[in-house]
Amino acid sequence: MRTTFSGLNTVFSGLQAHQLGLDTVGQNLSNDSTEGYSRQSVNLVATAPLTQNTLYGTGYVGSGVTAASITRARDIFADKNYWKENATNSYYTQCQNNYTVVENVFNDSEVNSTDVGLKSSINSFWSAWQKLGTAASTPANRISVRDTAVTMADKIKTMASDMQSQISTNYGQMQADVDSVNTITSQIAALNKNIVQLEANGGSANDLRDQRDELVDNLSKYLKVNVSEKSNGAYTISCDGSNMVDEGSSTNLALQAENNSDYGITDYTLTFKDTGAIFNPSDGEIKGIQDNVATDKSYMDKLADYSAFFLTTFNAQHKEGYGIDGANNGNGTTDLNFFGETQNSYQWADEKSSTSEGYESACVEKTDGSGTTEKLRGINIINELTVNSKITGDGGTDYIAAKGANTTTDANGNTYYTDANGNQVTYANRIPAKNGTAGIADGSNAVLLSSLFSTSLSDAKITSTIKTAAGMLDSSGNATKFSSTENLSLNDYYDNSMAKLGDDSSNVDDYVTKTTSTLTQLDNARQSVSGVNWNEELTNMIKFQQGYSACARVLTTMDQMLDKLINSTGEVGR
Repeated sequence: MRTTFSGLNTVFSGLQAHQLGLDTVGQNLSNDSTEGYSRQSVNLVATAPLTQNTLYGTGYVGSGVTAASITRARDIFADKNYWKENATNSYYTQCQNNYTVVENVFNDSEVNSTDVGLKSSINSFWSAWQKLGTAASTPANRISVRDTAVTMADKIKTMASDMQSQISTNYGQMQADVDSVNTITSQIAALNKNIVQLEANGGSANDLRDQRDELVDNLSKYLKVNVSEKSNGAYTISCDGSNMVDEGSSTNLALQAENNSDYGITDYTLTFKDTGAIFNPSDGEIKGIQDNVATDKSYMDKLADYSAFFLTTFNAQHKEGYGIDGANNGNGTTDLNFFGETQNSYQWADEKSSTSEGYESACVEKTDGSGTTEKLRGINIINELTVNSKITGDGGTDYIAAKGANTTTDANGNTYYTDANGNQVTYANRIPAKNGTAGIADGSNAVLLSSLFSTSLSDAKITSTIKTAAGMLDSSGNATKFSSTENLSLNDYYDNSMAKLGDDSSNVDDYVTKTTSTLTQLDNARQSVSGVNWNEELTNMIKFQQGYSACARVLTTMDQMLDKLINSTGEVGR
């Protein structure tokens, strides 16, 4: 049965409900610029009605309004798509940044009208040998060969050092990312605890949920995340099958250091801190950094490939020519390395079971004067690329073996060549001088050496003896490998490498453009649901304001009615 004052309670509930609506509108407008904030709305429902006897039985009269809940606008499916695409976009963006650095290191463009890239250094060295082939006795030509060789070797070393620095930079970024991931996951775990506690009585911790989703947005930048929500409101977050967050607990990542002598760096492996197990993410910025390190190493390997070519094939051919120093009965010094010290020998190391398996990076066997052999890879090959100290010393350009060998013919028509001791022997690999006589101006070996820059190794006029000395043939004369430049000339191998660098970089740029566009679309879709719309909020503000005013007017009217009832009736007998 309704009471006389029940209408006051009904109208008062309306005042409270509309005031709550206005408060919520104010909360939305105040947080319009808050990152990660989700628009909130009051869900109003009618309260339980009161019974009223009527002519036709019991009737029900409304008793007012109340707020069933305050909920946030959020589309979990849009969130999951965004988290997935955010990891992919971050991966390609990280790769794009790294390719920019690699392209700068291998930049062959002009600076102040001067070519500064490795291509220019190789071409200068090549041109010097071509000039030496036409005028081998000219001191300027010999000095040019020596100086351009030093410049080229120094350029390769500088580029290798730059790539080492980039690898260190990538690992530094990975450490920062790992620290960020550990901080984010611990914060999500803490928010899980608070949300579960606050929602135990049926409420919705909207602001804490927004903070948690914002943290997941940040986490998805580093790793590919999979989020599931438990019935108590807690998030479980897994990355590539491994739980990073489970309600109130989180898993920390760590980096395990390991020295890598092949590249002269310290490598880092991503692991779970508690167990030490290796963690291999499939997407995100951290995965991008891991792939960047592999890319950087591959271009260090390219530098090692060029260096190995000069230490093996180029050296083997240079050793068959003669200097103009007057040694060895006037024929000049022979059997001399151009790169590396005289007592050392260098051969390709074939470490595959067959040539069809391919070769990932150069491996050179260095044998010193005492017969000790070691295998060189990566930075160790690059560091070995120094011009022979005998050539760089005073008067050392006379030792540059540009000349061919003197030839004689016996009574039977057999041709003989002069060895390092001046003896005539049947060295089929010796380069015959022009017209059979190695004069001081002869450049027969210089011509052949210059051809190695632009002629494929199968077409170059290098003998099987040279190939065996360089390790391109085994003891039975079977091909093991041409070199780390495969069968290509040095110039073609370099051009192919740079073309691949350009293609890979361009492809990554395209992926960044596509994923950025997709990510923007997904974020816009999220904002269309959870973002604050000023027109909508101002409309709600007017609605709640008018509702509040109307309830206040009803309350005033009822107050006047009750005043009449209480103060103006019941005066009989006064």
